[in-house]
Amino acid sequence: MKAKFIQKLMAGALTAALVAAPCMGVFASETPGGSETPGKPSVEEEVVEIVNESIGDNDEGGSAVSSIAQIPSSSSVAGVTTSVNGVYLATSVNGVAISTSTANIASSYNLGAGETPYARVYNMDVKKSPLAAAAINQAAEALGAAVGPYINVELGFVKGGKFGLLSADGAPITMSFGIPKSFVQAGKTYAVICVRPGGTVTVLPNTSTNPNVVTFATTGGQGAYAIIKY
Repeated sequence: MKAKFIQKLMAGALTAALVAAPCMGVFASETPGGSETPGKPSVEEEVVEIVNESIGDNDEGGSAVSSIAQIPSSSSVAGVTTSVNGVYLATSVNGVAISTSTANIASSYNLGAGETPYARVYNMDVKKSPLAAAAINQAAEALGAAVGPYINVELGFVKGGKFGLLSADGAPITMSFGIPKSFVQAGKTYAVICVRPGGTVTVLPNTSTNPNVVTFATTGGQGAYAIIKY
């Protein structure tokens, strides 16, 4: 009974963390006719504020944005540019790249006409997601591993300006994180831990031969990720 209760808490905390910020990726118009409520921030202003909060979660700092046009829609790792358009705000790592093609993702996840793969990646605030962080830390401790940056990832699709999540039970999607210089250490083995809503924890092995990159196979949907080394 206690385990089920903790699992429900984990799901609630993780879902709240992953749903609160992702409005920045795709959004609708502010109000009918384009009018705004006096004294209330516009949708664009709220999005920019959320983006800058995400960037601020990076211990190494990041450049704030002043408009939606400055929000990065692409990213690269070690010269490899991501194949999937989206919102890439994970400044706690040295870039993020999805190498599985959009055509393969669309085909393997049975996306329909007008549905395009889309990713939303940003720093995870440990204070706002303590249970997700605790699950990651517990898994890392079992491996005798040190925990690096925490990242929120949502792998989904857009259609008609609206965002939806891909299934977490779908085909593998190859993803890479650039390891921060402060976390690079010769002779160490790197991996990624993923915690899904519901509390499922998975250790994803590194397949990269580049000492500055961790590459792993994941699936669609949302999750809290962290780079580990041991």
